[in-house]
Parts: sequence; C-alpha cells; structure tokens
Amino acid sequence: MANVKPFRGYRYNKDMVGDIGKQVSPPYYNINPKEKAELYEISDYNSVRLFSGKEYDDDDSINNKFTRAAHYLKEWISADVLRRDETPAIYMYEETMQIGDMTYSNRSFVTLLELEDLGNGVVMSCEEIREVSLQDRYEFLTATNADMSIITCLYSEREKDLLNLMNALAQEEPDVEFDSNDGIHQRIWVITYEPTINLIMEKFKPLPLYITDGQTRYETCIQYRNYKKANNPDHTGKEPYNYTMVSLINSRSDGLVVVPVHRGVKCPRGFKLDFFVSMAQDHFKIEKIIVDQGEGNIIETMRKQIATTKHETRIAMYCGGDFFYRMTLTDKDFIKKELLPEMSKAYCALDVVVLNKLILGDILNINEDNYSERVTSSRNYMEMKRKIDNGELDAMFIMNPVKTDQIESVTSNGEKLPNATLSIFPKPSVGVVINIKED
Repeated sequence: MANVKPFRGYRYNKDMVGDIGKQVSPPYYNINPKEKAELYEISDYNSVRLFSGKEYDDDDSINNKFTRAAHYLKEWISADVLRRDETPAIYMYEETMQIGDMTYSNRSFVTLLELEDLGNGVVMSCEEIREVSLQDRYEFLTATNADMSIITCLYSEREKDLLNLMNALAQEEPDVEFDSNDGIHQRIWVITYEPTINLIMEKFKPLPLYITDGQTRYETCIQYRNYKKANNPDHTGKEPYNYTMVSLINSRSDGLVVVPVHRGVKCPRGFKLDFFVSMAQDHFKIEKIIVDQGEGNIIETMRKQIATTKHETRIAMYCGGDFFYRMTLTDKDFIKKELLPEMSKAYCALDVVVLNKLILGDILNINEDNYSERVTSSRNYMEMKRKIDNGELDAMFIMNPVKTDQIESVTSNGEKLPNATLSIFPKPSVGVVINIKED
C-alpha cells in the first residue's frame, strides 16, 4: 500500500528573492563546472548551493560542499529567504515546455511517501544505477536532513479520478508561477483543503509506484532511515525520516515525454563497416539510407526513419558521411530463447537489451568488463554526431524511447531496465519545494 501524505514544505519567499525562476536549478547533481558557475552568478540564493555545490582545493571534513549546503539552508531559513508553509499541503506541480513544434504540459502531485523497501510491490525501481553516486547523496542528506530534490514516480490508474482532479484544480489560480532558467514554465497549486487531501491519499493507496528518476536518492533515504531507526530506541515508524518527497506522475499523461538514450562506441582496433553490416544481417533487416544534406538534418532523418508504433525494434547506426543504416530486428524471440531464458519476455524485447546483446556484444565484443570504457550514453543526438565527425567515436546507435507500458511490465516482474535506458521529461526543478525531515 502506497502511503502518501501532505507536509509543510519550505518554499522561496518571493518578497525576499524576487524572481523564483532564478532561484531554482536543474535536477542534476553532476552539473558541469561552467553551468554551476552560471547558476551561482544568477542569484546568491540559487538552490544549486543546496544540492550540487562547488568543491574547493582546501575542502576538509569541517568545510566542504555538504557542510556548506547545511549552512546555506539554515541561513536562508533564518533570513526568511525560505519560508515554511503553515499548513500541511499536497502540491500540484505543472511544468510546460516546448520541444520542436510541440508544447507539453505535465502535472504531478508532490507529496511525502512513506519509505518502503524496493521490490515489495509498492515502490519499484525501474533502472540499474551506478553505485558511485550513493555516497555523495547520502552525505548531502545527513548534513542537511532534507530532501532538496524531488524523486519522480509514475503511477497508472484506470478510473482517471486523480487525472480529473488535476484538471479541475488547474482551473484555479496557481499559488506560484514562474519561468525557470531552462525555459520551462512552472506553476504550483498549494492544496490544503482536507477533503481533497484525503481523496488523494486514498486514491494512491492501491497504486504501485515506479521510480523513474531519483532511485539513488530513494535508496539513500532508505539507508538514512535505517541508520536513524537503529539509533532511536523509541522508533515508531512515523518519524519524519520514514518519509521522502516525491512527484507522482500519471503514466498516461499527454505531457509526459520519454526521451531515448543513445549509445556511441569507440573501437580500439577501428570500426570495420563491411564486417559490421555482414554480421548484423544474422538478426536484422539492414537498409542503407542515403540522406541529401540539403533536404534536412541526417539526425532528424534517422529519428523519423526508426520511429514506429508497432512492437518492433528499430535502431539507426551512423558512422559518418551522408548515409546511415536502419536495422530492424527480425527474430523477436531469439534473445528470450537463446540468450536470456531466465528473464521476462518484456525485458528481452527492450531495444537497449537487443542493442547490448546482438550488436554491442555479439558483433563488437563489448561486455560488462569493457562496456564503460568503450560505450558512451547520451540523450543528445547532435553531441554524439559531433563526436563521430571529430573521431572521438566510431559509431553511434540512435534509439527509440522506451514505452511506459514496457517500464511497468519489466518492473512488475522484479527486473530493472539496463542503466541509462530511461530519461523522462520534464524533471522537477530543485528548490521548487524542500522537505526538511522535522516535525
């Protein structure tokens, strides 16, 4: 049973900081130094200081990015830069963004979620994660005792009661409205009406939740809860450390954008195109497509040529020039039958599993031991193409986005998507609401 509840969040005081859009930051703790410097410059109160602060050569155990984050948080609350809501609330959060010619508007409920161990049928992780970031997140949490960023979970409901409630609430004036620095228009409704809160809490109880962004942070919160529990002889299970802040998104939302994560490959002995095409024909229908550069971008052509509404795997392979190969999987059952009989059919049908097993592994001899050295993952088509053109990469593989029903099918079987499979937009900005784990 998913137990969600309202909370007294801390939010920026507009009277003190002015434009809230200049205070929130992108939800990436590994922001590059240039981007981080720009966020520091935008405002003295930008939330990047709380979530992904700068590191200095003279940092030590007493003065470092974690202790500075705790200092900023305490100082900003004392100065009324951050103000705690007087009444427990559930926040309806809307993000509207433009991608190409399309406008996407996505809404979610921001609540506290009672922590449940992953894989128990209530909260499920969707993707394998890199353990390297767990310690970093844990030190931020222990230093600040706060959820700075919002963990994103998908849910699926048949009745559409929550969706209809969102539509009704959106007709009212928002409590907060601003444009963030990355061009996303954001609105927040602060829900304090008890009957509405009780309805939301009740509707979420039977719904499984799928973590699509923030699994590392969720596992960090579990670790933190276990530590606090072990050191609290009066533990009841209702203490603030038993909860974390989440954004709950309807998996059927029209405003939800699932972005594909592509792969680039560097081959130590060079990429032999003729050999690759010959080998790939064992499992794929191979079509060479020549693109007239005067008729549009080759990347956009690849994206359109592999797009499909069918349950089939199409991957585009590009290694330079004015052409690419469209690869369509011909034997959909091969991986399940011959390579991964212990895994579910849904897992074996994932495009990234097909890529990893039948292309990277079978043809290019890339395995778990050398994967991180030879394979690059990126959401950015053009960035990868530039790396092909300047010789940093030998080949790139353009993917279709994973479907939300695939996420649910794989996760419900107790399995996880391979690392760097899933990217969902828009992501909640850091600083929109902060939850300090206090009564």
